[in-house]
Amino acid sequence: MIISKKNNFIFLKTAKTAGSSIEFYLSQFCGKKDTITGLLLNEEKLKKKLNLLIKQNYEYKKIKFTLKNFKRLRFSKKIILNDHSSLKVLEDKIKLNLNEYYIFAIVRNPYQWIVSYFWWYLYYEKILDISDLNKLNKKEINHLFKLFLRFQCSYWFSWMKDIIYSNKHKVHIYKYENMEKNIKKLKGILSLDNEKIKFKKIKLKSLSINSKIKHKLKLDDDDVKLIRKEGKYFFDKYRYSKKVPKTFLK
Repeated sequence: MIISKKNNFIFLKTAKTAGSSIEFYLSQFCGKKDTITGLLLNEEKLKKKLNLLIKQNYEYKKIKFTLKNFKRLRFSKKIILNDHSSLKVLEDKIKLNLNEYYIFAIVRNPYQWIVSYFWWYLYYEKILDISDLNKLNKKEINHLFKLFLRFQCSYWFSWMKDIIYSNKHKVHIYKYENMEKNIKKLKGILSLDNEKIKFKKIKLKSLSINSKIKHKLKLDDDDVKLIRKEGKYFFDKYRYSKKVPKTFLK
């Protein structure tokens, strides 16, 4: 997440939509009073090496008078923003004047989105390391994916919706599939000048999974039905086709 007072924008970072790369890129236009949440340690080190602003101003203190706080002589509460903090947190807890900002986020084709999260989940949750992932056969991959959908599909799409949803404020949504055009458009809208690093030069968070392994993942009718059900908000609101991408067809 970035809250830029300097350029009057808020970037809400959804997961698996090149969000870290976008945050990395946008940090070059930020000022010292802007909020920038943290990336991975190696990514923060790279930003520092390139003289870009690293994570800063992500802790907020809000005055809160309650009987419990009075007894403890504590009259403020610390709110820590993370990279995937929601707009609701800014509305309800920090009570930022959101009318002053251009708010935007990235969404993605729900089929591709949940599959991308699946591979990252296996690695990030330490279920399998990369070497083991690259040894999986087709049956093993599709069995794991079914289990993953059963326990994570509903949670995933609810989480992504919660990050960007607001019934009070306009959130400008850009599609992952049009990333280069999005960046060009945002530069104009936000008047981002003095670009030091071009977006296409930024390459972060790449899992070295063999492409042949990824192509073994196929969706059956039950998988499709569940993804359509849980991802309905994104299919409908952002007009993504419910047709299954060819890469996932048996």
